[in-house]
This record gives sequence, structure tokens and C-alpha cells, in this order.
Amino acid sequence: MVGGLGPARAGRLSAVPDRHISDGDSSRRASVLHMLLWLTMGCGVIFAPLNFALGSSYLAILELTMVGFAAVIKYKLRHGEPVNRAVWSYLLPFLGALVYALYSAPNLSVFVWILLIPTLCHRLLGPRSGSLIGCGFLVLAGVVVVSRFKFQPSIDDISMVADVMLCSVALFALSLVHEIELTRADRKLRERADVDSLTRLATRGRFREMFEQRRAAVRHLPDSAQRTVALILIDIDFFKKINDTYGHDVGDRVLAAVSGRLLHNCRQQDLLGRIGGEELAICMFALDQAEAEMHAERLRRCVADAPIRTHGHAIVVTLSLGVVLFDLARNTFDTMFSEADRRLYAAKRAGRNKVRATSVTAAAREAEGDEARVSENG
Repeated sequence: MVGGLGPARAGRLSAVPDRHISDGDSSRRASVLHMLLWLTMGCGVIFAPLNFALGSSYLAILELTMVGFAAVIKYKLRHGEPVNRAVWSYLLPFLGALVYALYSAPNLSVFVWILLIPTLCHRLLGPRSGSLIGCGFLVLAGVVVVSRFKFQPSIDDISMVADVMLCSVALFALSLVHEIELTRADRKLRERADVDSLTRLATRGRFREMFEQRRAAVRHLPDSAQRTVALILIDIDFFKKINDTYGHDVGDRVLAAVSGRLLHNCRQQDLLGRIGGEELAICMFALDQAEAEMHAERLRRCVADAPIRTHGHAIVVTLSLGVVLFDLARNTFDTMFSEADRRLYAAKRAGRNKVRATSVTAAAREAEGDEARVSENG
């Protein structure tokens, strides 16, 4: 789900996405790719003259071609080429060139390069894609190796080939296990950064990231109704008093219970996050002013109408809510957050347990009126 994690709301988008390569994955893959590019250029410069001397002109030309291709990929990476695209653009031709080298090299020592396949595939493509591509090229390499023995091979040849192929399989398995564990560890780190451990809502940074993703998806839609978003800032009234009276453990339970009620009363497409302390935020998309105020009022009532029972206490909790409606094509996150914060404190000044709402357009007119009055009064 968008704002919280849990089986009850499993239909929502997760606050910790699996759909894209994380920053940590991208950085690691970029490092491995740069190493492979340098390795290609260095080995190409060394082996191309040797293969020309041994009469393997086609192989030497292929090696020099890969040197040039590696230089082009490095240039593109330096000028903003996405790492994932660069990986796919280079790895498949590299593995194809390696298989050709296995077939055409003048001596069998080239078979040792088969050992690179599992590690490169897993490091650059991850567990799933790396396993598929790695298995495919290992099988192809095995076919090429067997095809090189046109006549009955010697026991020494069979032993050498078996050593290389079995070692490749072992490296493949070890590399796969390592990559899976690395992926799991990275996912846990992302979850700690993206999901608040107490409320299971998105953290402030993740909330803003999800908002910007949604904004990018809808801001160019021609229908302004589809671009309209309501931001609701929520503050638990007298939360410090709850902590002081019952203790911080009870305060934490109250905050978690409030978050659970809000989650239960939000729509599937809404974004929810913990902004800091006892302050929460909800983004609701594609609705008008009346609907936004109606949803905010329902959220207020879902907490105020029933006490929160924990540690033998029945604690009456109320919320103050500030609501602002804005057009994604014309306003930024900071603009709407600032205005929603003003509305939240207007609700508190009105006595708490209130909803105060406006649109960004109305707020702008209000600010202009304030400036005009100041000007008239000197």
C-alpha cells in the first residue's frame, strides 16, 4: 500500500518499492560495469596483437571492436546514460564476443574466461535476470567447448574441460546465493529508511518521493479535475499531555492506533505518511473541495468518536486537520505543504478538534488581500 504496510491493506502500493533498481544497487552495478569496461580495454590492447601474430585475425579485430565499444559506453555513462541501459547494451555483446573467443581462439587456455560469466551476470543484472542470462551463456559456452573436440579428446582435455565447467557451475551457485542475500539486505535497509517503524506509514522523505512520482504521472493531463490534489496535515491534539500523563509507551500506542484508524478510513489510492512527531499527512487525488472536506471530517470523527484503549486506559483523542486543494500543474509540494500547515494551525487556534480547509487559489487571493490592506494602512 501507499502509506502503510500490512496484510489488511495489501492492495495498496508499498512504501518500499520493488519495481526499480535502488540507489545502492545502481551504484554497485555502475562500479562493476566500469571495472568490466577497463578490463575489456586492457585485455583487448594486450590480446589483439597476440592474436594477429597467431593468425586469428577475426578474433583480434573483434577484440579491438570491443575496446572501442567499451570506450563509447564509458563516454555515455559520463554524460548521463542510465546504468541499467548501459549494462544491457554492453553485457550481451561482451558475452557474445566471449563465446566467439571460446570457439575461435588458437589454444584451449581461453576456456578459463568462462568463469567470469556467473559473477558478471549476477553482479550486473541481479538474481533473476542474472540467472537467466548466465545459464543461457553457460550452456552456449558448454556447447562451444564440446564442439571444439572434433575427434576423440584425451583424458587431459576432458579433465580440463570438466574442471572449468564444474567450477563455473559452482561459482554460479555461490554468486546467486550472495546476490540474493545482498538484495534482501538492501531491501531491509530501504524499508528502514522508507517506513516509519511505529506507525508503518511512509517516512517524510518517502511520502514526498511518492507524491512527486504521482505528480509526474498526472500533471500533464488535460482534465484539471484529474490534476487536483488535496493535502491534509493532521496533528494529534494535546499529544504532549498524553505522554506526560500516561508515559511515552502509551503515547506510542496512541499514535499507532490513530495511524491505523486513518489507514482504515482512507481510499486505496491515497498517500499517507508520518511527517514528524505526532504530525501525519495524507494526499488525496482527483476530488473537489467539498469531497476533500468531507473526507477530512470523516477522518476527524473516526478518531474522536471512540476512545483509544491501551494499557487499561480509555483515552479520548482528537485531531486538528488542515486541508488545502491545489492543481498539480501549477503548484509544488512546498507550496501546498506550507499552506496546509497554515490551515492546520488555524484549526488549532479555533479550539482544536477542527477541520480548516481552502484551495491554493483562494489562499493566494487571501494573501493578496492581506497585502492590499497593509498597503492601504501605510
